[in-house]
Amino acid sequence: MKYSKVFNSFLLVFGILCWLYYLGMGFAVRFGQSFLWVWPLLGTFCIARYFIVKKALASGKAPANRKLIIAFRVAVVICLAVFLFAESFIISGAFEKAPDGLDAIIVLGARVNGLVPSGALVQRTERAAVYLNENPGTVCIASGGQGSGEEISEALCIKQQLLSLGISGDRIILEDSSTNTAENLACSTDLLPDNTETVGIVTNDFHVYRALLIAGNYPGYEFYGIPAKSTPYGFIHYAMREFFGLGKGILNHELVFAG
Repeated sequence: MKYSKVFNSFLLVFGILCWLYYLGMGFAVRFGQSFLWVWPLLGTFCIARYFIVKKALASGKAPANRKLIIAFRVAVVICLAVFLFAESFIISGAFEKAPDGLDAIIVLGARVNGLVPSGALVQRTERAAVYLNENPGTVCIASGGQGSGEEISEALCIKQQLLSLGISGDRIILEDSSTNTAENLACSTDLLPDNTETVGIVTNDFHVYRALLIAGNYPGYEFYGIPAKSTPYGFIHYAMREFFGLGKGILNHELVFAG
């Protein structure tokens, strides 16, 4: 009984934190970003469960359909185990380190708000600029088309940011037709200069692992992740979102786990 009360109180606190995190991400970044709805949904579930279980504990009655409750708990534990297992790989991508002297890097696009790069795109272009300044022999492919709410392509925005950071325009190749990570890499590999062997993928830390799995579809190149550090509060949401991205990639046969 004591364990049930403690665990139930934990769920209440967790549910409230989920709601606070949702509001914080909404105001700090923007409401309506993909999968942000997961947090209020999870928070509402935890808070509702708290009150349902609290009422049951107060009544002193044994819960009805105990077998169903046990089956539900087992299912939750299995789902949580799968989630944590996948997240361990997603998080590992944040610690990838690319060697110096790569032949080329591909900067994956991210949202552009009108003409202004999103925080994620700024982080990627700044990380790319650091690598390019340290490796003057490396060329860069700026990858990303123009989506809804974007007045210029993500590729052009990347190029403009790199130019402002001191990177010469003759080192930047535009790929402005792709709309997602798989297309980013498919279209960008077509533009790689002849004799290219080693390629770095510049993207946010939470996205590196999945990007490298997609890059496995192009065995003619040796790919390395170049993580752009995201904000600590943002990493929580985006790493969670990547779990669903991995699931979608598996269903679409986009990911290569071996090789």
